[in-house]
Amino acid sequence: MRAAVAEGPRSLRLRERPRPPAPGHGQTLLRVEAVGVCGSDLHLYRAELGPSHDDLFPVVLGHEFAAVVETPDPSGTGPDRGERVVVWPVQPCGQCRPCRTGRANVCRTLRLIGVHTDGALQEHLVVDTPSLVAVPGLTAEQAALVEPFSIAVHTLARGRVVDGESVVVLGAGPIGVATAVAARDRGATVLLVDPVPARRDLPARLGFAVAEPDATDELRVHTGPEGPHVVVDTTGRAEVFPQAIDMAGHGGRVVVVGMTARSAPASPGPLPLKELDVLGVSCCRRDEFAAAADLVARHTRAADTLVSHVLPLSAAADAMRLLEERPDEAFKVLIDLTGRRA
Repeated sequence: MRAAVAEGPRSLRLRERPRPPAPGHGQTLLRVEAVGVCGSDLHLYRAELGPSHDDLFPVVLGHEFAAVVETPDPSGTGPDRGERVVVWPVQPCGQCRPCRTGRANVCRTLRLIGVHTDGALQEHLVVDTPSLVAVPGLTAEQAALVEPFSIAVHTLARGRVVDGESVVVLGAGPIGVATAVAARDRGATVLLVDPVPARRDLPARLGFAVAEPDATDELRVHTGPEGPHVVVDTTGRAEVFPQAIDMAGHGGRVVVVGMTARSAPASPGPLPLKELDVLGVSCCRRDEFAAAADLVARHTRAADTLVSHVLPLSAAADAMRLLEERPDEAFKVLIDLTGRRA
């Protein structure tokens, strides 16, 4: 079978690999249909995850994906042959304190499909059956977006967003727009902030209020004089974090989703002054992943709008270059493995 293998920094090559063996009890063999390429894939591709991740190569990338069951779990559990599924990509240890207290998504020895173990940029993949969620009402491309929407679901859970609150989302990329969709689904009012006009155009087409970073008038109109209840930073830019702290209203919450190893000056003064909650977001929990599938099913138009490019598996390296070189144009890039795109 064909697989796109990250063999080292900036080296992604199409290789022939043996087809996986038949699944054992508790496992399911999948035929991969579509894979989303995200910022964390790009970080790994560029070896930006730090020295502790240098030994991850070679690895097959891909943790956002839709697949069809090829060989069901021999134990008789799980979806049947031919069913479309998505996969919770988290592989927790089940023993550490977070796992014991219901937070397996931040397991101390967390392993992720497509990062620590081979992912979905290959034609077939064996996964643990309990990680599967059936998505019979979604297309393959829509289903491939369940994982980024699951980050949005977890973000709002961490931020305790409720009906009637005001939410400002910094960064109108795929995670930012998914967060906006999830927040509006909860009854919140949402403003997306991004310096790039093309990034503001897409959520505007979905009916969201959008603004440039320095548009203080729009912010006041959206949040009122008391400021937003919740500010979500999806940018992965260190200099945005102090802006988020300053923007949040008294008693508000700041939720940080974007990842970066860089730092920027930030005063702790506003934290006690406004008694802010500052919360980080990692992967989602298993139940939130299923909730994200339901969210996408209710908002298929938004999911379809996010997809800017669909490339064949043979062009996986081109997808990485597209995200690097044309980030304003490449909103959400999917890799198609069905063979419909040569």
